[in-house]
Amino acid sequence: MPGRPCGLTRLARALGLDRNPLRRATDRAEAWIRAGLLAVFLIAGPMAALSAGHWAYHAGTTTVPVPAAPAHRVQPAPTINDMPRVGQGGRFWAGATGEGVGPSARTGEVLAAVMTLTAMALALLAGLRLALAFLSRRRLAAWETAWSTVGPQWSKRRP
Repeated sequence: MPGRPCGLTRLARALGLDRNPLRRATDRAEAWIRAGLLAVFLIAGPMAALSAGHWAYHAGTTTVPVPAAPAHRVQPAPTINDMPRVGQGGRFWAGATGEGVGPSARTGEVLAAVMTLTAMALALLAGLRLALAFLSRRRLAAWETAWSTVGPQWSKRRP
């Protein structure tokens, strides 16, 4: 259709990045801030999560080894009935021989990566809220200024 804009034009219009003359400078600044924060999250987020996971992995592998149990003492392997049930709480990791072991270093790695991404997302959202509050104040001040010049003209026409 000749009157219908293409996909990139519609996307730019939806994001507020088009050259619409009715858009105020604060609207354009808000659109660029949103796009910039999204780019920061998509680029720096995975890198921060990978480095946090790498740190957690190395912190988990450099712990002090636990001394082995005496050779004369034999413990029976736990059965399904010995494992904690859902709702009872507690976690149980079983090693190759059936004896309980601590959580793997991978658990800490995943947890660190998720927490890093969550903290980064929350920090970026807080920054976005502060920027939007600042831009809203500027926008309201501009509207007040515009209305102070136009308002008296409108009130003259009313009976």
